[in-house]
Amino acid sequence: MKFYLIVSKGKHRGLPIPIHVDLFMIGTEKACQLRAQHPDMGPQQCAMVVRGKKVFIRDLGSGKKTTVNGEEVPGSEEWPLHKNDLVSAGPLEFRITFHERQLSQRDLEEWALKTLDGDTGPKTSAFDEFDNAMNSAAADHDDAASAAGAILGKASALKGVVRGRLRIAREGPITTVRINDVYMVEEAELLHIKKELQDNLNVPNLKVLLDLKNVRRMSSAAVGLFAEFNDWLKKSGGRLALCRLRPELAGMVDDLRNVFNLKVFDDKVQALAGKW
Repeated sequence: MKFYLIVSKGKHRGLPIPIHVDLFMIGTEKACQLRAQHPDMGPQQCAMVVRGKKVFIRDLGSGKKTTVNGEEVPGSEEWPLHKNDLVSAGPLEFRITFHERQLSQRDLEEWALKTLDGDTGPKTSAFDEFDNAMNSAAADHDDAASAAGAILGKASALKGVVRGRLRIAREGPITTVRINDVYMVEEAELLHIKKELQDNLNVPNLKVLLDLKNVRRMSSAAVGLFAEFNDWLKKSGGRLALCRLRPELAGMVDDLRNVFNLKVFDDKVQALAGKW
Protein backbone atom coordinates (compact mmCIF):
# COMPACT_ATOMS: atom_id res chain seq x y z
CA MET A 1 0.00 0.00 0.00
CA LYS A 2 1.30 3.45 -0.92
CA PHE A 3 0.46 6.63 0.95
CA TYR A 4 1.87 10.13 1.28
CA LEU A 5 2.86 12.50 4.02
CA ILE A 6 2.28 16.03 2.75
CA VAL A 7 4.22 18.67 4.68
CA SER A 8 1.57 21.13 5.92
CA LYS A 9 3.66 23.92 7.44
CA GLY A 10 7.06 25.58 7.17
CA LYS A 11 9.23 26.33 4.14
CA HIS A 12 8.62 22.86 2.68
CA ARG A 13 4.81 23.18 2.85
CA GLY A 14 3.22 21.12 0.07
CA LEU A 15 6.15 18.73 -0.29
CA PRO A 16 4.81 15.19 -0.84
CA ILE A 17 6.76 12.38 0.84
CA PRO A 18 5.82 9.00 -0.69
CA ILE A 19 5.87 6.04 1.71
CA HIS A 20 6.64 2.72 0.02
CA VAL A 21 7.68 0.66 3.05
CA ASP A 22 5.69 -1.15 5.74
CA LEU A 23 7.59 0.58 8.58
CA PHE A 24 8.50 4.28 8.31
CA MET A 25 10.15 5.83 11.37
CA ILE A 26 10.44 9.51 12.32
CA GLY A 27 12.99 10.81 14.81
CA THR A 28 16.55 12.06 15.20
CA GLU A 29 18.45 8.75 14.91
CA LYS A 30 20.06 7.48 11.70
CA ALA A 31 17.77 4.44 11.76
CA CYS A 32 14.81 6.74 10.99
CA GLN A 33 13.79 7.32 7.37
CA LEU A 34 12.72 10.89 8.22
CA ARG A 35 15.00 12.79 10.58
CA ALA A 36 14.71 16.22 12.19
CA GLN A 37 17.27 17.51 14.68
CA HIS A 38 15.11 19.44 17.11
CA PRO A 39 14.74 19.47 20.92
CA ASP A 40 11.07 18.51 20.61
CA MET A 41 11.87 15.43 18.51
CA GLY A 42 12.68 12.06 20.11
CA PRO A 43 15.45 9.71 18.91
CA GLN A 44 12.81 7.32 17.57
CA GLN A 45 9.61 9.25 18.12
CA CYS A 46 6.97 7.50 16.05
CA ALA A 47 6.48 5.08 13.20
CA MET A 48 3.94 4.66 10.41
CA VAL A 49 3.04 0.98 10.11
CA VAL A 50 1.23 -0.57 7.12
CA ARG A 51 -0.75 -3.75 7.69
CA GLY A 52 -2.88 -4.95 4.81
CA LYS A 53 -4.84 -1.96 3.56
CA LYS A 54 -4.59 0.04 6.78
CA VAL A 55 -2.03 2.53 8.05
CA PHE A 56 -1.31 3.01 11.76
CA ILE A 57 0.88 5.40 13.71
CA ARG A 58 2.73 4.11 16.76
CA ASP A 59 4.30 6.31 19.39
CA LEU A 60 7.67 4.75 20.23
CA GLY A 61 7.80 5.95 23.83
CA SER A 62 10.49 8.62 23.44
CA GLY A 63 8.69 10.97 25.82
CA LYS A 64 8.08 13.50 23.02
CA LYS A 65 4.52 14.28 21.98
CA THR A 66 2.96 12.85 18.81
CA THR A 67 -0.58 14.00 17.92
CA VAL A 68 -3.27 13.01 15.41
CA ASN A 69 -5.79 15.76 14.68
CA GLY A 70 -4.67 17.54 17.85
CA GLU A 71 -5.11 14.51 20.11
CA GLU A 72 -2.01 13.07 21.73
CA VAL A 73 -1.14 9.47 20.91
CA PRO A 74 -0.34 7.76 24.25
CA GLY A 75 3.24 6.54 24.65
CA SER A 76 3.94 3.15 23.05
CA GLU A 77 0.40 2.92 21.66
CA GLU A 78 -0.85 2.52 18.09
CA TRP A 79 -3.60 4.48 16.37
CA PRO A 80 -5.20 3.98 12.92
CA LEU A 81 -4.74 6.74 10.37
CA HIS A 82 -7.23 7.90 7.76
CA LYS A 83 -7.17 10.15 4.75
CA ASN A 84 -6.69 13.84 5.69
CA ASP A 85 -5.63 13.10 9.27
CA LEU A 86 -3.18 15.72 10.53
CA VAL A 87 -0.10 14.26 12.24
CA SER A 88 2.35 16.31 14.32
CA ALA A 89 5.67 14.97 15.59
CA GLY A 90 8.00 17.50 17.19
CA PRO A 91 8.38 20.43 14.76
CA LEU A 92 6.94 18.40 11.84
CA GLU A 93 3.36 18.45 10.66
CA PHE A 94 1.89 16.32 7.88
CA ARG A 95 -1.41 15.61 6.20
CA ILE A 96 -2.00 11.91 5.44
CA THR A 97 -3.37 11.09 2.00
CA PHE A 98 -3.42 8.42 -0.67
CA HIS A 99 -3.04 8.43 -4.45
CA GLU A 100 -3.26 5.29 -6.54
CA ARG A 101 -2.24 6.69 -9.93
CA GLN A 102 1.42 7.32 -10.72
CA LEU A 103 2.12 11.04 -11.23
CA SER A 104 5.08 13.00 -12.56
CA GLN A 105 6.99 14.98 -9.94
CA ARG A 106 5.47 18.27 -11.15
CA ASP A 107 1.92 16.87 -11.12
CA LEU A 108 2.55 15.25 -7.75
CA GLU A 109 3.63 18.55 -6.19
CA GLU A 110 0.63 20.35 -7.70
CA TRP A 111 -1.73 17.66 -6.41
CA ALA A 112 -0.16 17.86 -2.93
CA LEU A 113 -0.63 21.64 -2.73
CA LYS A 114 -4.25 21.35 -3.87
CA THR A 115 -4.81 18.77 -1.14
CA LEU A 116 -3.62 21.25 1.48
CA ASP A 117 -5.48 24.18 -0.08
CA GLY A 118 -8.71 22.23 0.22
CA ASP A 119 -8.22 22.13 3.99
CA THR A 120 -8.05 25.90 4.46
CA GLY A 121 -10.95 28.04 5.59
CA PRO A 122 -14.01 27.17 7.69
CA LYS A 123 -15.68 23.84 7.03
CA THR A 124 -19.31 23.85 5.93
CA SER A 125 -21.42 21.73 8.25
CA ALA A 126 -23.40 18.85 6.80
CA PHE A 127 -26.66 20.68 7.58
CA ASP A 128 -25.49 23.90 5.91
CA GLU A 129 -24.51 21.84 2.87
CA PHE A 130 -28.01 20.35 2.70
CA ASP A 131 -29.64 23.80 2.98
CA ASN A 132 -27.32 25.36 0.39
CA ALA A 133 -28.08 22.57 -2.10
CA MET A 134 -31.84 22.84 -1.57
CA ASN A 135 -31.86 26.64 -1.82
CA SER A 136 -29.76 26.54 -4.98
CA ALA A 137 -32.08 24.00 -6.61
CA ALA A 138 -35.13 26.13 -5.76
CA ALA A 139 -33.62 29.39 -7.02
CA ASP A 140 -34.04 30.83 -10.52
CA HIS A 141 -31.03 30.25 -12.79
CA ASP A 142 -29.93 32.23 -15.83
CA ASP A 143 -28.90 29.26 -17.93
CA ALA A 144 -29.58 25.55 -18.30
CA ALA A 145 -26.07 24.54 -17.18
CA SER A 146 -26.31 26.26 -13.79
CA ALA A 147 -29.85 24.92 -13.29
CA ALA A 148 -28.67 21.39 -14.07
CA GLY A 149 -25.75 21.81 -11.69
CA ALA A 150 -28.09 22.91 -8.90
CA ILE A 151 -30.33 19.88 -9.47
CA LEU A 152 -27.33 17.55 -9.40
CA GLY A 153 -26.12 19.21 -6.21
CA LYS A 154 -29.51 18.61 -4.60
CA ALA A 155 -29.51 14.97 -5.71
CA SER A 156 -26.01 14.50 -4.27
CA ALA A 157 -27.00 16.11 -0.95
CA LEU A 158 -30.06 13.86 -0.69
CA LYS A 159 -27.76 10.82 -0.93
CA GLY A 160 -25.79 12.15 2.01
CA VAL A 161 -22.73 14.18 2.91
CA VAL A 162 -19.54 12.32 3.82
CA ARG A 163 -17.84 13.53 6.99
CA GLY A 164 -14.89 11.31 7.88
CA ARG A 165 -16.23 7.84 8.67
CA LEU A 166 -19.87 8.99 8.49
CA ARG A 167 -22.38 9.54 5.70
CA ILE A 168 -25.02 11.99 6.95
CA ALA A 169 -28.34 12.52 5.20
CA ARG A 170 -31.75 14.04 5.86
CA GLU A 171 -34.82 11.91 5.26
CA GLY A 172 -37.82 13.97 6.32
CA PRO A 173 -37.58 14.74 10.04
CA ILE A 174 -34.91 12.07 10.56
CA THR A 175 -31.16 12.50 10.23
CA THR A 176 -29.65 9.22 9.03
CA VAL A 177 -26.01 8.52 9.82
CA ARG A 178 -24.33 5.53 8.21
CA ILE A 179 -21.07 4.41 9.78
CA ASN A 180 -18.71 3.43 6.97
CA ASP A 181 -16.26 1.47 9.13
CA VAL A 182 -16.48 -2.32 8.83
CA TYR A 183 -14.89 -2.97 12.24
CA MET A 184 -15.89 -1.05 15.37
CA VAL A 185 -13.35 -2.67 17.66
CA GLU A 186 -10.19 -0.62 18.20
CA GLU A 187 -10.38 2.01 20.93
CA ALA A 188 -8.70 4.69 18.82
CA GLU A 189 -11.18 4.11 15.97
CA LEU A 190 -14.11 4.40 18.37
CA LEU A 191 -12.77 7.67 19.79
CA HIS A 192 -12.60 9.10 16.25
CA ILE A 193 -16.16 7.96 15.47
CA LYS A 194 -17.44 9.44 18.73
CA LYS A 195 -15.77 12.77 17.98
CA GLU A 196 -17.15 12.85 14.43
CA LEU A 197 -20.67 12.09 15.66
CA GLN A 198 -20.55 14.89 18.22
CA ASP A 199 -18.82 17.39 15.91
CA ASN A 200 -21.31 16.87 13.08
CA LEU A 201 -24.55 16.40 15.04
CA ASN A 202 -24.24 19.20 17.55
CA VAL A 203 -27.74 20.49 16.77
CA PRO A 204 -30.67 20.47 19.24
CA ASN A 205 -33.72 18.18 18.93
CA LEU A 206 -32.24 15.86 16.30
CA LYS A 207 -33.88 12.53 15.57
CA VAL A 208 -30.88 10.38 14.58
CA LEU A 209 -31.04 6.98 12.92
CA LEU A 210 -27.68 5.22 13.13
CA ASP A 211 -27.34 2.87 10.14
CA LEU A 212 -25.01 -0.05 10.92
CA LYS A 213 -25.30 -1.79 7.55
CA ASN A 214 -21.52 -1.82 6.96
CA VAL A 215 -20.47 -2.95 10.44
CA ARG A 216 -19.40 -6.60 10.50
CA ARG A 217 -17.68 -6.71 13.88
CA MET A 218 -17.94 -4.63 16.99
CA SER A 219 -16.74 -4.75 20.57
CA SER A 220 -18.48 -4.11 23.87
CA ALA A 221 -16.77 -0.71 23.80
CA ALA A 222 -18.70 0.07 20.60
CA VAL A 223 -21.96 -0.72 22.41
CA GLY A 224 -20.79 1.64 25.14
CA LEU A 225 -20.25 4.31 22.48
CA PHE A 226 -23.90 3.94 21.38
CA ALA A 227 -25.04 4.37 24.99
CA GLU A 228 -22.87 7.47 25.48
CA PHE A 229 -24.07 8.96 22.19
CA ASN A 230 -27.68 8.29 23.19
CA ASP A 231 -27.15 10.18 26.47
CA TRP A 232 -25.37 13.02 24.65
CA LEU A 233 -28.27 13.44 22.20
CA LYS A 234 -30.87 13.41 24.98
CA LYS A 235 -29.17 16.37 26.68
CA SER A 236 -30.08 18.53 23.68
CA GLY A 237 -33.56 17.08 23.21
CA GLY A 238 -32.53 14.50 20.61
CA ARG A 239 -33.43 10.84 20.10
CA LEU A 240 -31.51 7.85 18.77
CA ALA A 241 -32.43 4.61 17.03
CA LEU A 242 -30.34 1.91 15.33
CA CYS A 243 -31.05 -0.01 12.16
CA ARG A 244 -29.64 -2.76 9.92
CA LEU A 245 -27.59 -4.38 12.66
CA ARG A 246 -26.34 -7.80 11.55
CA PRO A 247 -28.17 -10.71 13.24
CA GLU A 248 -24.96 -12.07 14.77
CA LEU A 249 -24.39 -8.69 16.49
CA ALA A 250 -27.98 -7.99 17.56
CA GLY A 251 -27.64 -9.65 20.96
CA MET A 252 -24.89 -7.23 21.95
CA VAL A 253 -27.34 -4.33 22.17
CA ASP A 254 -30.02 -6.07 24.26
CA ASP A 255 -29.09 -4.02 27.34
CA LEU A 256 -29.49 -0.83 25.32
CA ARG A 257 -33.00 -1.91 24.31
CA ASN A 258 -33.97 -2.78 27.88
CA VAL A 259 -32.19 -0.14 29.97
CA PHE A 260 -32.40 2.84 27.62
CA ASN A 261 -35.55 1.79 25.73
CA LEU A 262 -33.53 2.23 22.54
CA LYS A 263 -35.28 1.24 19.34
CA VAL A 264 -33.42 -1.19 17.07
CA PHE A 265 -35.00 -1.80 13.64
CA ASP A 266 -34.27 -4.64 11.24
CA ASP A 267 -34.35 -2.41 8.16
CA LYS A 268 -34.12 1.27 7.29
CA VAL A 269 -37.58 1.62 5.73
CA GLN A 270 -39.15 0.25 8.90
CA ALA A 271 -37.11 2.67 11.01
CA LEU A 272 -38.04 5.73 8.92
CA ALA A 273 -41.74 4.84 9.14
CA GLY A 274 -41.73 3.74 12.78
CA LYS A 275 -42.54 5.70 15.94
CA TRP A 276 -39.61 6.36 18.27
